[in-house]
Amino acid sequence: MSKARENILGRVRRALEKRWPPELPGEPWRPEAQEGALELFVTNMRAGGAEVELFKSVAAAGRWLAGWAEQFSAAAVSPLLPAALRPPLPAAPPEEAPLGVSRALAAVAETGSVLLTSAEGRRLQLLPPAHLVFVDEADVHRHLAGVLEKHREELPSALALHSGPSRSADIGQIMVQGVHGPGRLVVAVVRGLNRADRSASPKKRGRAVRSASALRERLPALQGRTLKTKRGEPFVVVRVTENTVRVRVASSGKEYTVRLASLEKAAALLASGGEIPGPVAYRRLVANEAPAYAWAILHELGLV
Repeated sequence: MSKARENILGRVRRALEKRWPPELPGEPWRPEAQEGALELFVTNMRAGGAEVELFKSVAAAGRWLAGWAEQFSAAAVSPLLPAALRPPLPAAPPEEAPLGVSRALAAVAETGSVLLTSAEGRRLQLLPPAHLVFVDEADVHRHLAGVLEKHREELPSALALHSGPSRSADIGQIMVQGVHGPGRLVVAVVRGLNRADRSASPKKRGRAVRSASALRERLPALQGRTLKTKRGEPFVVVRVTENTVRVRVASSGKEYTVRLASLEKAAALLASGGEIPGPVAYRRLVANEAPAYAWAILHELGLV
């Protein structure tokens, strides 16, 4: 060690000799006080250039959406949205749609941000020039830590924080909107949005329950069987446990694990009217874990 380096470190050690060791934050590291969180979120969101609408019910939001959406010719819509909040517009892929409609996992008041999950696909969130995001009023948290703590057991593979329209001043220090994403962001805060799925018709709820139940009942029968992916690649269902399905690729001998929770999520999505036409959609909408083999299992069970 050089003399100069030793002198510097020696001074640091002497300065710290009489100091108490720092106390690490406990759990939670910051109080999650919700008072005033919604007002703070609206203020910071609008300061970032976004438009914010507040609704006391899903029905009120739906009525507003029917008129507001008339300014667009088509839309790319998240499969996570209930039917009441799907705009009455022709469907279009994100790269062609003038409007993208998302459902946020939560919102953060102190930064004026909405948290978007990778489950609905990043193209939907970035490619359309206008982006409408729905979030439940109960999911507006004061701090990001509160969001992560609440969803710690069910976080998706990726989260995106959107704090306003896309803006860039890379060229000539001139601020331009819509360069790296939507140039217009509209956030609709809806009271009771999380109850929309739970208040669906009994018939719809029954389909979801039956699909998940049938999945658990029929999976064990696949153990030992050889299936094929959508592209025709054979694989063997090696083992079915209470929580996972283990598969082995015939050509390479590699093994992969598919969680039963992910298959049940896919079954619920299908029962609610969603579509999973192939492994790419499975990766985007459900989980990025052996999507080719997971989709093939669903197909063998007659769910897709």
